[in-house]
Amino acid sequence: SLLAVGLMNSIMFATIFTLAVAGLGRHTEEASGLLNVAIVGGALVPMLFGAVADASSLRLALLLPVLCYAYILWYGLKGHVRTA
Repeated sequence: SLLAVGLMNSIMFATIFTLAVAGLGRHTEEASGLLNVAIVGGALVPMLFGAVADASSLRLALLLPVLCYAYILWYGLKGHVRTA
């Protein structure tokens, strides 16, 4: 399962990026820049994970990646759909 998580993480950014900029027209360049800046979350989440693990327990800290993956799942299924 650890290898599967690594594989899925390796293709996730390209998929999220494509879903996020699809159909934006003239705003595609701006959205692309914002998505690249959002990668900072990949540096902040591990630091927050460590802080939670140090302050409480590893079990509680593992809820943070679960929440992150739940948000990504929601975005992939419904969040990327534009409402008119």
